[in-house]
Amino acid sequence: MEAVAQATAIVLAGASIGWIMLFSFVLSPVAFKQFDAGRAERLVKHVMNQGHGILGLIAICSGIAALMAGAVAGASVAAVAGIFAFMCKFALAPRDDKPIKGHRVLKTARIVASGLTAFIALILIAAIVLTMLGI
Repeated sequence: MEAVAQATAIVLAGASIGWIMLFSFVLSPVAFKQFDAGRAERLVKHVMNQGHGILGLIAICSGIAALMAGAVAGASVAAVAGIFAFMCKFALAPRDDKPIKGHRVLKTARIVASGLTAFIALILIAAIVLTMLGI
């Protein structure tokens, strides 16, 4: 049972890494190269609002599977990655509301959101290593 849970945790974390790489290094840059700024911004915002919630759930499920395998540290790190994905969705996704003071630079917000999403992959790699070691 522990071997199945460990394999499930690793596969789910790997799927999360695949989604992160696709979003951060393919979808976001290509959208801003191929479309006008407004259309690309809407596409990236839509993908973040729809996909990052699922990404967070997959990472948390990876943490649950790692916990079932007995890798408490791997589970904790995967859960942190899931929480970061939810934070990217709710805090960093380009938003439609008006800023309180000053102005919001949308291009910078997109770069920050894509960049921080890419850093979640490093956290998930650590979760995979810890899960494989059974820590």
